[in-house]
Amino acid sequence: MFSLMEILDQLNSCNSLCSDFSYSIVPTVLLPLAFLSTGITVVATFIAGLFGIKLKAEGPKKLLEVLLKPKILISAMIFNVLIYGGMEAYQYLKHGPVPLFVQELVNKDTSFSKAPLKAQEGMIWQQSVEEGIFASGVVVGDELFVGSKEGNLFVIDINSGAIKNKIFFGKFLSPTPVYYKGYLYFGEGLHASHHMRVYKFDPIAKKVVGSFQTKGHTEIFPVITEIDGKDYLFQSAGGDGLYAIDPNSMELIWQYKGGHMDAFVLVKDNAVYVASGVPEEDIGKARPYAYKLDVKSGKLLWKEELPLSSWYGPVATRDNICFIQGELHVKSELGGLVCLNSIGQQVSSISIDSPVIGKPIVFDDLIVFNDFDGRVYAWNSITSKLEWKYASREKKIGYNYSSVKYDGEKLIFSDRKGKISYLGLNDGKVINSIEFGDESVFADSLILDQGHLIFGMKGSIKYYKNTVN
Repeated sequence: MFSLMEILDQLNSCNSLCSDFSYSIVPTVLLPLAFLSTGITVVATFIAGLFGIKLKAEGPKKLLEVLLKPKILISAMIFNVLIYGGMEAYQYLKHGPVPLFVQELVNKDTSFSKAPLKAQEGMIWQQSVEEGIFASGVVVGDELFVGSKEGNLFVIDINSGAIKNKIFFGKFLSPTPVYYKGYLYFGEGLHASHHMRVYKFDPIAKKVVGSFQTKGHTEIFPVITEIDGKDYLFQSAGGDGLYAIDPNSMELIWQYKGGHMDAFVLVKDNAVYVASGVPEEDIGKARPYAYKLDVKSGKLLWKEELPLSSWYGPVATRDNICFIQGELHVKSELGGLVCLNSIGQQVSSISIDSPVIGKPIVFDDLIVFNDFDGRVYAWNSITSKLEWKYASREKKIGYNYSSVKYDGEKLIFSDRKGKISYLGLNDGKVINSIEFGDESVFADSLILDQGHLIFGMKGSIKYYKNTVN
């Protein structure tokens, strides 16, 4: 998602939890051992000779002679190439898509029943899918649809909290599903993933009715809109750029490749605004940019360099487009917002000591946003004045990916360690705060009429009443 998804790679892959390494040619063990054995024998023979003792060195010497034969060396090289190729093939398949026929086979019966857990005080209900939830869900009718780290889409009765269905996709369902004209649309995967799809899902029939395959990862949610009677679905796909897709037929309209794009887009005045970031593999080779494209053709209207990467989508104030700023692939204590006008000129900016994460909320020209270290800010994009700042903890804790939300009365912000803070919009003062539990929280809160849902990385879903304030 905004290469927000780097933390998902860490959560989902042992390789990135361990020290960095790269696969290399598997060494032929016997050859270096033979050299070592011969060397030791030569030294031992020399030392023994000083005392008048004669040692035979025929064994190691003959072994070395055998191993240095062209036939043996060529066989070892072929063996190493096969092993290396097997490793690369495994990694390619591991990070690739699950075949559609496998999904269809597993999903012949998606029924799955699990009663809700006992609700605590202040809750409407609570449930656990027992699989990590990174992104918020969406409600269609009386059902909540939410994806998991393990690659399953759960269907939950929004009134009771009972689980009704479990649909298998097999890849990390990293984005929040988007509901548009009777269907759900969502992507999949992590930063290392390739050839990930955008799915069109029927929430009534509980099945996939269409898909579009990219060459990259689709870890951020799509943006769907109607322009002059035609529907457009915009999906960022990492290094594969930005796609415009017809959400009805799921066929390509246009593609723009201009950098590593993990951010969702902003559509305004028949133009598409999107930004790029610099992933770890491109550090020193690429720069981040803001782009303005023609919505119908994908033609580049302008391209402006940004100070830092932008891993989440831009927002619009009354007159300007504002891009979040911050590096996630290198340790950084710098971030902020940069606002451009419709012709790409910078009009205002703010710098803070942490990368900016998540989707800001706009109130006319006031922008409320949160950073990587669990702090919330209110900034006037016209005067460039910081109106207030709130820190959920005394010390920076990092990896805070949940966006601050607004329920019409108060701001709701969940930090990574599960502290839920309720703040006043005008002054940022704490109205109340509660603890989610012993569980990391990365997903945005889901705001509903009766309350709000918080999702945890151990699978907990808690539906809090609006009276929690």
